Amino acid sequence: MTPVITKPMAALSRLGYEVDVLCSEPFSQYVGRDSSLVPYTETHFREIWRLSPPKSLIGRAWLRIRMRLLAPDLMSLHRKKALKLLLSMDLSRYDGVITWSPFHSVNPVMVALKKHRPEVFWLAQFSDPWAGNPLERRWFARLWSRWHESRAVAAADFIVHSSSCTRDAMAHRYTTDVNNKSCVVAHPYDDALYPQRPKARNQRTTLRYIGALFGRRSPEPLFKALHKLLARRPELRDSLYVELVGEIPGKMLTTPSARALPTTMIRHVPSVSYLASLEKMYDADILLLIEADVRQNLFVPSKLSDYMGARTPIVGIAPPGGSLDVLEKLGCWHANPADIDGIAEAIEAAVDHVRASSDQSWCDEKYRTSFSAERIAQRFANILKGITPE
Repeated sequence: MTPVITKPMAALSRLGYEVDVLCSEPFSQYVGRDSSLVPYTETHFREIWRLSPPKSLIGRAWLRIRMRLLAPDLMSLHRKKALKLLLSMDLSRYDGVITWSPFHSVNPVMVALKKHRPEVFWLAQFSDPWAGNPLERRWFARLWSRWHESRAVAAADFIVHSSSCTRDAMAHRYTTDVNNKSCVVAHPYDDALYPQRPKARNQRTTLRYIGALFGRRSPEPLFKALHKLLARRPELRDSLYVELVGEIPGKMLTTPSARALPTTMIRHVPSVSYLASLEKMYDADILLLIEADVRQNLFVPSKLSDYMGARTPIVGIAPPGGSLDVLEKLGCWHANPADIDGIAEAIEAAVDHVRASSDQSWCDEKYRTSFSAERIAQRFANILKGITPE
């Protein structure tokens, strides 16, 4: 979540706002630590308060229980600390407080704060749906989300969603018209974070996916599509290279479809830092977006915005929903995860475009730049000024 929050707030600081941050110290033994953005944050943010996770034996034991069984996220352990710190501050000097979700335990802090300081303007950002999240299987987390989401929606002065799908889903859950105090503001990319040099020249046409794969978000449709493409275009066997960067279960890489591909074509690379991931996006010839094979995808991942910022052609494998809406407006190649022939054709078209070294754009450039950090920060600024974005 650090990049998702940092980029628009850093751009907001470049508009002249002074931005202070209240966050958690890394839970390094449970969540991978990435410090690549520390210089970036120190440049843009005025003050940063970091809350420490419990260090006592009892505290660490309670942390493990919450992590494995109960809380939707680890940040719930900081709720009392965060509320106490906020209540001790002079919040009148701020134009507003912005919370980001996930992590879902952050917004309840502001629900409690608003009871004491109702005059504080609270902008709640919902990256994911809470109640009704189709990917959430834990019964306690579903119950927790249903209870806390309704209270957050009632208390927040304004709500921002990262996709129209999540906004519509929330609107259907409440009798009050939440659309009157909500809008969609996309995740941004920041040009300043990418390499300031020419792109790499790869020996083979390099297709790259960045991010974790799990459950129904699987590379299997990609493998099957590549197998079909090579059957039709055997000359591509030695000229395509696919790199999957991030956490992937081993069994996903050893399916019959995966083993049917040339052994030198597919490579799995462990997770890298955020800045390193942007460099890999920048130096790829084609970027792959792989979404879960579901009836409707509510989410638009921040990774898609980062892909656009890399200025690298994109092939999207996505069902109907938030990501597909963006891919269609962007004008890049895409297909449904269940449409193997369509995926093969999309990859083929992208490869031919790259190999042709054409000056023709691969996307709608005006739409792509609407995801820039400067444009997104201005939308947040307008909300803080009381101007509802379109």
